[in-house]
Amino acid sequence: MSQTILTFSPRMDTDEIRDRLIVQGKMRDDVELVNIWQDLRGRSEAELARLEGEPPRMPIPDEGGELENITAFYDVFRNTQTGAVIRRNYRRADGSLLLADIDDSKLGRRFVLHSPDGRPMTEWRRPRDFYNAWVSAVVTKEPAVVIVDEKKVSEFIHEISDRAFPLILFLHGTHLRRPWNGNHGQILPRRLDTIRNLDRFDIVGVQTEQQAEAVQALGFTEANIRLLTGELPESAMLPEASRRRPLNSAVMIANLIALKRIDHSIRAVAELRDRGIDVSLTVLGEGSERGRLEKLIDDLDLGDRVGLPGYVTDVSERLQSASFSMLTSTSEGLPLSMMESMGAGCIPIVYDITYGPRDLIEHGRNGFITPWSDIDALSDQIDAFLTLDEDRVEGMRREARKTVERYLPEAGYQRWQDALEEVVVVNLPDDRDEKSAPSIAAKKLTCEATTQGCRIEIELDRIHPAIAESLELVVAGRKLSTFFVSSSTQISTRRFGNKVVLTFDVDYAGFSESPDETFDVFLRRAHDMWTAKRRIKAPRRFRAVQAGDREWYSTKHGNLSVRPHS
Repeated sequence: MSQTILTFSPRMDTDEIRDRLIVQGKMRDDVELVNIWQDLRGRSEAELARLEGEPPRMPIPDEGGELENITAFYDVFRNTQTGAVIRRNYRRADGSLLLADIDDSKLGRRFVLHSPDGRPMTEWRRPRDFYNAWVSAVVTKEPAVVIVDEKKVSEFIHEISDRAFPLILFLHGTHLRRPWNGNHGQILPRRLDTIRNLDRFDIVGVQTEQQAEAVQALGFTEANIRLLTGELPESAMLPEASRRRPLNSAVMIANLIALKRIDHSIRAVAELRDRGIDVSLTVLGEGSERGRLEKLIDDLDLGDRVGLPGYVTDVSERLQSASFSMLTSTSEGLPLSMMESMGAGCIPIVYDITYGPRDLIEHGRNGFITPWSDIDALSDQIDAFLTLDEDRVEGMRREARKTVERYLPEAGYQRWQDALEEVVVVNLPDDRDEKSAPSIAAKKLTCEATTQGCRIEIELDRIHPAIAESLELVVAGRKLSTFFVSSSTQISTRRFGNKVVLTFDVDYAGFSESPDETFDVFLRRAHDMWTAKRRIKAPRRFRAVQAGDREWYSTKHGNLSVRPHS
């Protein structure tokens, strides 16, 4: 099996990076590193013609503005008055124009590919269309699998509809803006297109059961969700029985950034000191918050208890010398730092962070989970830990090490192998002009309150049964980036008029974190592009219906929406 890594940066020297990673032991010699611009520079006109796009629209604006040379192959042109980028030129080794990314005052954004002799060949209107055309032209060997773990790429690659290769998404961290509030909140802006189109990926790999539940809470089925965790290096496991270590010594492996909230751990040490309990803390890492943390340590007079040694080369030894570890982040994926500390026999005493701790820690057996953001509770738990007898603590150290064994490379490889062996390319709907899709007129529409929310019955006329079976109800926030999906619970047909009745049970839990928001209601075929969803036009005689604390109503345009009932 061969491996190829696709990259998109115009500033990248792939040969230099690949050689360096191989020397450092971070990449195998048989892994290929391919950059879009390096690849295109080496293509002949016939090979460039394999990138599918539109015929160039004439005329193409001339170069203008202030020139800025970024690399030997990449130039930027800026507006001389505003400094805004108005054009990017990507060049070949001989200096000829390869592609012009133009901000056209009349036609908008344009990506124009040029032949080696300077003729415009193909054009794209969006960056994602150009990148997807390249991916489709590069991934031609069969069988092939494309694995995406980069946020920017996952935002566009799902739009490739006519692909023969399976597409796997690997979610590193949370997809929610405030995951600590629950599973029904707003989506992170940099994840929005990805999560809206999640069912267009053949497999969605998550690192924790918690995140799998959060994805399913959006209404997506578990059919394409797999637990594909990160791996713990063999070197992180303690090779022998743990040595004696001071019970009151704590350690953290963390970048000194706001997300990690290291100040919470420092304040817990101060609170314990004020109770007459001596605890030391060493934080291994570096980052932009160093100055603020150093001031906090000085202000709390903790210089003899808290250390910030920065990046160190003896992490394993420091972990084996410490008794317990802390984790106080705002949110996490599956924190490798916590797994490393557990592998070294450190007892984790951590916040109830979304996600990670609950997949690893059984409270009181191999670690402790305290309420999220509660410094007093964190201090209380450390206090209680320090009162445990030696045998109990040593038993917890053994259980901590045993827990993370399932994250060692061999186990991780097996999970990936199982996923790759069973992956099947999803049957994506045909493309269509999404922007011109009209509303779907409902002949009849009823809304009835249920114990969980509301049951919606929609009667449609002259719709193919196969299409009806694939339809989902999409309930999307009008202003907020929150949504959920309901699959049809029942499909029936009327004897006369070729009518189909779709029944959807809408769980009001989907509104729980946006109580004041108005939601618009759509129908969408499963696996279709998010932008292809269509509003539901209510019948003329439809009157607003109160179901629980929500009101289902017809907007001024006649479309179905739902809002809080005042």
